[in-house]
Amino acid sequence: MLENKHDHHVTKDIDRVPRLQKIAFGTGSMSQCLAGSTIGKLAYIVLNMGLKVDPVLVGIACSLPRLWDAITDPVMGYISDNSRLKWGRRRPYMFVGSILMGIIFALMWCLPHGWTDMQYFSYFLGMSLLFFTAFTMFVVPWSALGMEMTPDYHERTRVMAYSAFLANIAALLMPWIFKATELPFFRDGVEGGRYVGFILAGVIMLTGMLSAVGCRERNLEQALTQKKVPFWYSVKETCRNRAFLILVGVVFFVTSAFYIIESFSTYVMTYYIFGGSKAAGATIVGWSGMAWVVTSMAFVPVATWLSGRIGKKGAFIVFLLIKLAGHLSKIVCYNPEHPYLVIIPPVLIAAGFVAVWTIGNSMMADICDMDELRTGARREGSYGAMYGWVLKLGGSAAGLLTGYILRGTGFNAALEGTQSHATLLWMRVWEISLPSIGVIFALLLLCFYPLTEKKAYAIREKLEAGRKAIRPGDESPA
Repeated sequence: MLENKHDHHVTKDIDRVPRLQKIAFGTGSMSQCLAGSTIGKLAYIVLNMGLKVDPVLVGIACSLPRLWDAITDPVMGYISDNSRLKWGRRRPYMFVGSILMGIIFALMWCLPHGWTDMQYFSYFLGMSLLFFTAFTMFVVPWSALGMEMTPDYHERTRVMAYSAFLANIAALLMPWIFKATELPFFRDGVEGGRYVGFILAGVIMLTGMLSAVGCRERNLEQALTQKKVPFWYSVKETCRNRAFLILVGVVFFVTSAFYIIESFSTYVMTYYIFGGSKAAGATIVGWSGMAWVVTSMAFVPVATWLSGRIGKKGAFIVFLLIKLAGHLSKIVCYNPEHPYLVIIPPVLIAAGFVAVWTIGNSMMADICDMDELRTGARREGSYGAMYGWVLKLGGSAAGLLTGYILRGTGFNAALEGTQSHATLLWMRVWEISLPSIGVIFALLLLCFYPLTEKKAYAIREKLEAGRKAIRPGDESPA
């Protein structure tokens, strides 16, 4: 797991990304974070808690667009990799996608009272499909851009650290979404959700546009002269990369198991810790979420430092062990007599997600170098898209399972007070066990990840030697 400190390299000045560009890339992570993470939270607050829509329908409405998103991601990756626009392969799509995301997100929450469950379902599903199409247009080129901003092993982690840090600044808003929809000057949570949605839409649009304008595409001339890679050939070559498959599997287990029960915390806080008080539940959700975000921001520089000391794989393992401890700590910390103990688990769980979005994304860039050595093409868009495809497929399944599991616990939204003892027990069992099992599988799989710092730099040396030996204009594969 540990790497010899004498193997570590010092980043060359030419490989360093200017701070303003790192910040600009990070603003894109703010847009991506809010766009990808707030829909599920608002959907259950507005549709289930507010409009009393069947949670299974809410789960289906949240999962199908993610499945559609998973289908469009590889297509967008292919389009971005093979675009030959004078403004670049990534930034034009980012700019247009961010504008469309903001507009559609605002319209998504314009839900009146008095509709049937199927009317709410149809409207929300239709708007979600449109939204996630725009989301794909932005996030696939954005993630590819992050992987190609620098060729240096350590500078890649620093770029992703800026991204993770700024994403957590945006995430400061998320713990208070429930509380914001319950503010006293709103008629109800449905009206609150509408206005909160408008505000979030503006932030999503603005941060996405700033990222598109502020970033620069490295080695654009080389990328624009390489031959176009056929779609199915690109998919096949991506799926042949063992390091990529292992990394995707790790992130899949960590995220999907968590996303299945992500919405449960709101229910557990409200109905178990505070006996059905939405106001008290919203407040504790807010503070526990703040603890998550603040400690995530503190963990980002720690992850960057640790990966430089013991390697990306070793640091990833350490942070996943901390995350596992966080999930298991809920056995003790979910205590109605001591409600503020619930702040402890998010502090520990946050570590695992810092590893995913900082170290994991940096590892993806190393994998793209390995792929170029084998295929001769730069295909960050395809790798980012396939990475997203697997995760969003998992997210789609998670969204669908959430509704069924919630119904299976016996939860009844019509009950304004507390739920039954059995319902509350099963909610806690699911919330603790599923993500813990996911982390254990991820740890086992991560042990087989093959890329070390030494191997990554050896690959880069071979790539640079190969480029020097090829005449300008002949860089692309046959």
